[in-house]
Amino acid sequence: MKGNKILIPLLTLALVGCAALKSNQKGPSATTPKKAEVVQKLANNIPLYDKFKYQQDKSFFFESNGVKAGVMVFEGKAHVSDIVKFYQSEMPSYGWTMVSSYQYGKSALLDFSAPDKTCQISVEEEPFKTILIIRTGTRVPEELTK
Repeated sequence: MKGNKILIPLLTLALVGCAALKSNQKGPSATTPKKAEVVQKLANNIPLYDKFKYQQDKSFFFESNGVKAGVMVFEGKAHVSDIVKFYQSEMPSYGWTMVSSYQYGKSALLDFSAPDKTCQISVEEEPFKTILIIRTGTRVPEELTK
């Protein structure tokens, strides 16, 4: 469990770095995935908050050798507490268990776990919009984190 707390931020940083490198390439391999493609690959078992707009240019996914990971960014207008309640209520019916929850003022961070994957949901309420970021990926077996 301790290894997962360290692994999630490291995996996210590594994936962001890979995405940044990939975005500098030319040609078809540098295209940004469409919402349907990202949802199919990453969010088929994660409920999506209604009426938020998918931010294609800020989202990405990675898939290689059985590892799937990605970041989905959405923008809209809602209170952080409403989004937190939605995910606390809906995620268990999709097979997720809440690991931790942090909410302070106009920001929140929720961590969920499933047998073979993890999901981190962050919410930031700004003056004219609310940003919802869903990070998810396959779980690294515990024997590899020791």
